[in-house]
Amino acid sequence: MTKRWIPAAAVATAAVLACVGGAWGYHVGRTGAVGVALPKTSDPHVLAACANLVKALPAEVEGGHLRGAAGPDAHAEQRAAAWGAPATVLRCGVSEPAAIVVGGPDYTPLSNQYVGIGDATGTYQVNWLIEDHGDSVTFTTTDRAVYVEITVPYDGAAEKQNASNILVDLAPTIVETVPTRSGRFVSDQDQSQQ
Repeated sequence: MTKRWIPAAAVATAAVLACVGGAWGYHVGRTGAVGVALPKTSDPHVLAACANLVKALPAEVEGGHLRGAAGPDAHAEQRAAAWGAPATVLRCGVSEPAAIVVGGPDYTPLSNQYVGIGDATGTYQVNWLIEDHGDSVTFTTTDRAVYVEITVPYDGAAEKQNASNILVDLAPTIVETVPTRSGRFVSDQDQSQQ
């Protein structure tokens, strides 16, 4: 029987690589692209508004760094984004929420919660439908020509209460890139008031 000797350097190298690999896996899980399901669309107006929105999104929101989006939709990178871990996810070009479809089976006008959030001047005001899922809350625009949905995970009452802070951060970008139902942008409104 032949004894095999493994140099200490080889053992140390293997241990370091295992640690680096584990750390890299942790890092990628917190910073890599997030899988996002999107409804299919080929509407050029939706695709253009969403692409403009995603290009203009801030690199950091509420302490979370911008992450890419991936999914079966060919335009996932241009229609979705995420920040932080667990990921806060923005999806653009989603379907009208069932809770606000007048006459639909899930229409709940008396129990829906809405909020208008924007900057202090009111220039960048966006109206949102709020849907609480128990461990996350979804905010969906109700006054834009293209529906934008933001899902914020939370763990506990304090995080739930702070979930809407992201809307203040994102309202100006949404107003500047996604037209209202009447097809106007904030720049159009500013010019008409002069």
